[in-house]
Amino acid sequence: MAGEPLTLPNTARIQRKPSRLEWIVGGMLLVIAMGAAGVSSAQAQVTAYAGGSPSNIVLSIPVTASVGGRCGFAPGQAPSGSTNVGEVNNAFSADFPFTLECTVPFRAAVISQNGGLLATGTATPSGYANLAPYLVDLNLVGDVGVTPTSATCDTGDLQTASGATCTFKGPASASQGLRLNGSSYDVSGSYLRVHRAAYAGPAILVASNTYADALTVTVSVSP
Repeated sequence: MAGEPLTLPNTARIQRKPSRLEWIVGGMLLVIAMGAAGVSSAQAQVTAYAGGSPSNIVLSIPVTASVGGRCGFAPGQAPSGSTNVGEVNNAFSADFPFTLECTVPFRAAVISQNGGLLATGTATPSGYANLAPYLVDLNLVGDVGVTPTSATCDTGDLQTASGATCTFKGPASASQGLRLNGSSYDVSGSYLRVHRAAYAGPAILVASNTYADALTVTVSVSP
């Protein structure tokens, strides 16, 4: 009727207050927006929308890796064993084969414990000697396409205490030892050879049954 006040239904007059959850969500959105505002302009922002365009974001994450070179003897294939050369005055020769697992260029070197066949615990009269030097050959064979290499040293030059130098005097390092310019992985043909012609030293070898020496072979990567 005319002149009567207009009365709205209660449902129309009630103003809905935001819930605590909505305040929190709103605050989170504000924080995110503020954080995004601090990003360098060089880093473009892309937002994906469900059913919108774009609907997905493609990220490019570079992943790199490398494999370091390694070198050692194949399991059970290191140079080992012993040989009895018989009468020390006579010529002798013996081979000790070995197989390597080297994925890069490497060096091999040898150390002689005594610098020759040494008779220990025996008196050495004037004009006699208790040390009989001999020669060591080192032969290295690589993978297909790698040129083999070899060298010979006198055991007197293979002692660590010796001031003499030799191609493969040990211990091996990146710069010391006989170098194979390539890999050698499970390839046969490498060997260590000990040999000598009949003894012809200036002094007579003293009689003894204890003449002996020990050789140690080491390898090292050599990029």
